[in-house]
Formats: sequence, C-alpha cells, structure tokens
Amino acid sequence: SQVPAHCRPQQTEHWAAMSQWNIKVHILDIDVGSHAKIGMAKGNEVTVPIEPHATIHMLKQRVAMIVGAHMSWQTLSLPGSDAPLDDLTKLQDVVGLGDGSTINLTAVAPKSKEDEDMGELEEDTEAMPAEDVEPPALPGPDAMNAELTEEQEDLRNKCNGEAAEALEDGDKATALKKYTEAIMVGNPSAMLLAKRGELLLKTRRPKAAILDADAALAKNPDSAKAYRLRAKSHRFLSMWEEAVADFSACQKIDYDPDLKEMHDFCTLRKTWHAKKAAREAAKADAAAE
Repeated sequence: SQVPAHCRPQQTEHWAAMSQWNIKVHILDIDVGSHAKIGMAKGNEVTVPIEPHATIHMLKQRVAMIVGAHMSWQTLSLPGSDAPLDDLTKLQDVVGLGDGSTINLTAVAPKSKEDEDMGELEEDTEAMPAEDVEPPALPGPDAMNAELTEEQEDLRNKCNGEAAEALEDGDKATALKKYTEAIMVGNPSAMLLAKRGELLLKTRRPKAAILDADAALAKNPDSAKAYRLRAKSHRFLSMWEEAVADFSACQKIDYDPDLKEMHDFCTLRKTWHAKKAAREAAKADAAAE
C-alpha cells in the first residue's frame, strides 16, 4: 500500500537527518609520538563517516579514535587555507564542504617535560675510578662487638693517638696503618671506623671508604659522620641514587649547610639519569609494539 501523502514529508526529513557524509581527512602533519595509530603518518588520508549536522568538534572526536591524536592536539582546516575551523561550527555550515570533501589535519602533541631536550651533563672532573686494591682489614663479627680488656682498650687508644699524630705530620700511610691497628684490636667505635674511612677517601679509595662507613653504621645507625662519608664516597663513584639517599639521611640527623651544594649536584645528576633511563625504556617499549 502507498504511504499517505501527509506522511511523506516527515519520512523525507527523517532520512535526510540520518544521512551521512564521507569526509576525507588528509594528514598534513602529525607529531604525537607513540599515541599515533599504526599507519597514521604524514601524507596519509582517512575517510570519516559523519552526519552533516555534526560539529567540527564531533569530527575531531572521530578523528581522535582513528588517528590516535587527542582532540586538543588537532587543527582542522580546508585545503588552501591556514585558518582553523571552529569547533562549534556544523559541517553543513562550512562553505565549500560536502559529502566527499577533504579537510586537512595537523596534529601535534604538546611537549611534556619528559620530551624536552634534556641537554648533556658537564663532565664530572672530580669523579674517582673504583680502586682495585684490597681494602684494609676489619674485625670479624665476634671481634667487632667483643668486650675488651683494659689492656686492649689502652692499646686501641694508643694506636688511635699515633694515627692522629701521623696525620698532623702529613704521613697518611702511617696514619692508615695505625687506624687499622686500632680497629683490629676489636670493638671499634663508629667514630673510629668513620675516621679511617675519611682517610681512605682522601687517598682516593672510595670503595674501601664505603666498607668502613657500612661498618660504622652497623655500630651506630644514627652516625651522621658515617652517612656523610658514605654519601661522599658514592658521589665520587658517580653512584647518584645512593649518594642522594645518604646525603638526605645525614642532613636529617645533623644538617650541614656546606653539604648542600654537593647534595644538589648529586640530585641533579640522579634526576637526569632517571629521566634518560625512562625515555630509553619508553622508546624500547614503543619499538617492541
């Protein structure tokens, strides 16, 4: 049966409202990093089905799903024009636009701090190579905490005093020998261990200095002197993360304004290397996809 005449205009208006255009989106330029969908590159073209009464904003939503470029990163324009199309404008109201027409897309993601040029670190002229000589002796676990006799305490104090005298005379080798003799008597204090560690660091033996700092902290976990020694040793070995942790610990126990510059130096380098590692990991993940 035929549709009554009074219904025909409503049916025509309904199908007109449901009709779609096929808009060709030409990728004029795209720089969205790993967000881009596979195959979406400069010069490519995609067809987007969309209703003519839809807005430019709605077109951007569909483009975002197809191309992988967030709406806020997109600029849509007509061929031959640099003027961006307004988000609120309906497609049917854009002069010269119709079914099968082409719209240019430029999509550029904002540069985040992680994407910015990190620059290069200046050469660390104060870095020390890790020494390949054996560290001076430390007492075993039992002797480290053994109760000393009066004679042993006297011997330890004597060796400690001789080490101090040798240092005053500038004789570092003798001082190191005497500090070691004092330590090996047994039950050395955290202060004594840290003193020898400081001397080791002065003679460019940061690895051995760290061992003495570790032993000192085992004796006294709140020794700012030991944390300071270990922080500096890590710094000279370019172990930035460890250095920052130790500087933070010693500054909490006993703040020293003279350490701030070195602490900041290590923090800067730790951050730089962490960002570099994260960027390289992201690139590796993107390449593996």
